[in-house]
Amino acid sequence: MAVSMDTIVGPWGYNGGDVWSFRPVRKINEIVISYGGYGTNPIALTFSCIKDDGSKDTITVGGSGPDIVTSTDTVKIDGADEYLTGISGTTGIYLDNNVLRSITFTTNVREYGPYGTIDETPFKSNIPSGYEIVGFLGRSGYYIDAIGAYIARN
Repeated sequence: MAVSMDTIVGPWGYNGGDVWSFRPVRKINEIVISYGGYGTNPIALTFSCIKDDGSKDTITVGGSGPDIVTSTDTVKIDGADEYLTGISGTTGIYLDNNVLRSITFTTNVREYGPYGTIDETPFKSNIPSGYEIVGFLGRSGYYIDAIGAYIARN
């Protein structure tokens, strides 16, 4: 029996920061978006899923810089009937860094966002019908420099 392989879309953004990857075994069911005053500062993202033993598998990217987080929004992906089908957003300059400035998550049920400041360079995933996002990857340090997604047949 052949094992299906994930496909990567993106990443969109720039080459700063360090490489990160989050490809959990189970479906991502929560994304926390954190940002500073009035959405003008870059955003940080926390991706989570519930493992078979009931514990959480989590990664936080970005947000380690000097900016103060003043707001958070949470995307809860509801049960087995909802799954991620796309991401879009913008990248731009913040404190002389090219970083993720806004992001929107799309599921088969609805759109969540945009979160952050809509800025200079837009991006949008073009995920084929019959596929879903099963993880994320990119580059980050103080800020999220780039973001992409792992996709697989649903």
